[in-house]
Amino acid sequence: MKKQNSQKAPEEAVNQPEAAASATTVPPDAAAPEPAPAPLVRNRYADQMNAKKKLPKPAKFAIGAAVLALLGGGGYFAATKLNEQPETVSEDTAFSSLGFLETYVEGYGQTAAKRSEELGKEIKGTVSEVLVSPGDQVSAGDTLLKIDADETRKELDEAMDAQEDARKGIEDAQRNLRSASEKAAALTVTAPFAGKLIPEGAKDEDATAAELRVRPGDDLSSGQTIGVLVDDSILRVPLYYSYAYIDKITEGMPATVSVAYTMTSQPATVEKVEKIERISPDGTQTFRVTLVFNNPGTLTKDMDAIGTIMIDGEAVVPADTGKLEYNREKAITLESGGEVTTVDGLNYYRFTEGQTILTLTNPDVTDAVASASAAVESQQKMYQQKQERVAELQKLLEDATITSPIDGIVIDVAVVEGEKVEGAKSVCTVADLSSIVVNASVPELDVDKVQPGQSVELTMDSGDLFTGTVQSVSMKAETSESGRGSSISFPIVIAVDENPDKTLSPNRSLDFKITTDSRDNCVTVPSGAVVYTEEGAAVYAKPAEGQSFENALPAPEGSEVPEGFVLVPIETGISDTDNTEVISGIGEGVEVYLSAPQDAYEQYRQQMEASSNG
Repeated sequence: MKKQNSQKAPEEAVNQPEAAASATTVPPDAAAPEPAPAPLVRNRYADQMNAKKKLPKPAKFAIGAAVLALLGGGGYFAATKLNEQPETVSEDTAFSSLGFLETYVEGYGQTAAKRSEELGKEIKGTVSEVLVSPGDQVSAGDTLLKIDADETRKELDEAMDAQEDARKGIEDAQRNLRSASEKAAALTVTAPFAGKLIPEGAKDEDATAAELRVRPGDDLSSGQTIGVLVDDSILRVPLYYSYAYIDKITEGMPATVSVAYTMTSQPATVEKVEKIERISPDGTQTFRVTLVFNNPGTLTKDMDAIGTIMIDGEAVVPADTGKLEYNREKAITLESGGEVTTVDGLNYYRFTEGQTILTLTNPDVTDAVASASAAVESQQKMYQQKQERVAELQKLLEDATITSPIDGIVIDVAVVEGEKVEGAKSVCTVADLSSIVVNASVPELDVDKVQPGQSVELTMDSGDLFTGTVQSVSMKAETSESGRGSSISFPIVIAVDENPDKTLSPNRSLDFKITTDSRDNCVTVPSGAVVYTEEGAAVYAKPAEGQSFENALPAPEGSEVPEGFVLVPIETGISDTDNTEVISGIGEGVEVYLSAPQDAYEQYRQQMEASSNG
């Protein structure tokens, strides 16, 4: 919010203590001061403390210049304001007094719109229309520029081709994964149906038949057959009957199968009638009939058998014998080779459906699955990237007619009609000037004093004043180089309070002052009076008549501290190089010494040790 400038310039506030320090006013009840002694060196602890606080004016200007370069017009320094200065008695003494003490951090920053939209950054083509100029006020949805995005259309066609290639790549990778997974699954050999495993080539269960022996640790090759699984619970026999019975034998009719080798007969059923024409060796025209029956457990494949069917009370027999067949049979052939790890049974072992016959291990097969799976994942990611790029380019084509996303003011138009754009920079910028921020930095020594929420005074070169609030303090340091070396600062953002008249615009330099602490009606002494001992802060104070100080120590014998001054421990508050708040130890109106000898405390310590030893 803008306000009138009724405040003194920061430099005047800083220089007030110096003016006060030069005064030599003597209280009416005080004796006339003695001639000033020769200047003395202050306490060495105070020198070390204040060395961190004092900066000569040339150094302040150098730091300001360095930060000005970093911020494009920014700078910083700390300052303190005291409404009532401690009264100075002479060049060497002053009185403590009550006053208002305020500490703050000052510097320079640059304005920016809190919301600023750079438009048309990635669109490639030729500018066909420019409908606005810098300074124009626009509303959300207003058309600003139009671009013939011919280059973007070409990119979209190429991106769609790349997307299709990526889709095909996924299909290929998935096929490879399925193949690898099937080979991995084939390392566990299972029974496809319930049945008995017999050696390949065995025509019966004669013990002399060739047998396959497999043990754990054996290496088996892909394509190797380990046996034939047969379902012999049901048997079939195809037989040929005279065509004279073609219309009399039908499916489902009862029949009897006789096996001469075992001299057994089993009830059967006509399963299938096939009206084919086959001439038997004796010249009879026949057709094929398949009979099915339950195996009593003693019959095997290829045994000779005949089937008798009763038709009109007559026993009809086939033109020739047939061979028994198993209900189902399948050669168990390895689809993957490897080392045998387990064997559950081989020759003539009866398996249930899905039961494991043997297992193999093959690192190459399992590694192929992992590799194929990774390839699928990689192709899917590639496809997703291509898909996103297509969507991005489609959106760019839609955005080739550039509209304002916000209510605001056109800050910049970077192109003219007919200009070719390559998608490397924005073509137009729109900002909402009702919400302005200030980008600035504070030095490393002051960053802990600045917190979000602190109030800020902002001053333009014109003298116009605004108020604001610290919005954020970055934890990431920035280093700048200058002729005097490097300096470290931390970026901050200040939110300006309301800008209804839009008198603040982006890219304007201004001064800021952040109040970091304040004390009202506090006791203060010139900072030059404070000495730092091994026990903490203290001042040399002169008690008035009838006054005493708790824990006061006499000035060291032989020291050049004026007579009557004692060393008084104090607790300090906020301070700078000019004034220091005294929380406890002394009150208002106490005369303090400003030029304590450098070794005063050390002299006192040595004096006390000598007394105790003597």
